[in-house]
Amino acid sequence: MTEYLILSLNRAVPLVWEYNREITFNLTFRRTYGNIPKSIFARVNYAMSGNTFTLDSTSKRIFRAFGTPPEPTSLGDAIATRPRLHKIVFTLGSHAGNPQFRIDLHYANPDGTPGSRITSFTPSVYDHGSGHKSYYVNFGDPPNSGFELEWNTLYSIVLVPTVADGSNRARADRYTPQGDTLVMTRVGYSTNGGSTWTIIDGQDWRSDLFGGITVAYAFYYESSGVTIPIAKSSEAFRSYFNGWVSRTALPSGFNLWQDNVNGVNLSAGVEVPFSDAYTHSMKFYTTADVTGFTQTDVASFKWKYDINPVTIDMFYASEAYLQQIDFLDSGTNSVRLNDSYEQEFSGAGGSSIVFDPPVLWWKAQVTSGRVRLKALVFE
Repeated sequence: MTEYLILSLNRAVPLVWEYNREITFNLTFRRTYGNIPKSIFARVNYAMSGNTFTLDSTSKRIFRAFGTPPEPTSLGDAIATRPRLHKIVFTLGSHAGNPQFRIDLHYANPDGTPGSRITSFTPSVYDHGSGHKSYYVNFGDPPNSGFELEWNTLYSIVLVPTVADGSNRARADRYTPQGDTLVMTRVGYSTNGGSTWTIIDGQDWRSDLFGGITVAYAFYYESSGVTIPIAKSSEAFRSYFNGWVSRTALPSGFNLWQDNVNGVNLSAGVEVPFSDAYTHSMKFYTTADVTGFTQTDVASFKWKYDINPVTIDMFYASEAYLQQIDFLDSGTNSVRLNDSYEQEFSGAGGSSIVFDPPVLWWKAQVTSGRVRLKALVFE
């Protein structure tokens, strides 16, 4: 049985809820950067004439030194994260038997020799054939993974035999690097477990993987968040990213890695929950120095009333009185009020039902088609 109530309209607020109604709008996010230094570094070593060192004892080991730059400053609307290791490679030749190795990361002494140990890695092994194997650690594409390093610090990477003797051995070759120097280009070897080191300056141990990379690290930048307040009218709809209307052309060397609003990585159609604002932020890395520029991006968002059923508290209302139901889709449209089969209303597309006086309701569920409810509510 339908209950009708006499309603005083004092302090009543009009409400229109249309199932699957969409509201699309644009927001502009703008930020200005300073000069942004290159953030991906690698030492590249191509085979040329060089020297060798045979690892045929667990007392023998080799090291390579490298360093990280000072933390970048004057970046404008961005900050730099700490650098992370990207790749480590030692390629050994003339294998006999089955020697085994681990890779240790150390802080370096001022001369590049290994100081205090930080951590150890179990390397993967790539067999090139003909007695050549690469022992490597690949932390994944920069800048989203890898062991975190410190700014302006020297490190040593040590290849340590864990199984090695006259029958289980391999040879390390060293060459002059052809790529970035990573602050310090220095290698060396030890025959007494690292108690003393023989230093060779300006060279590095051979790598035949990843384009000749022997060691690489990367850091990325995080943009400042640009926040735009939004007047949230209800909890009866969801918010979706609708695509970029326009974006500033990014400079050469600027590589956008992660683009998010309210912590959600953006792609067309993804839901972007919000409270009272949209905050856009980015993570990016650079393969070349980038001069300062202003970035202006216009994003499209869509609010869609696709939550079904709805209750009046989603509209911040304590009471609601239904005035009219409009049936919008072709064919049959149905809506059920207050979980009551006695208050289920249907109609063909283009028709309406008017309630005079209004009907008290606290919940509405569309069971077919698409409808629009017009009501008065009290907060």
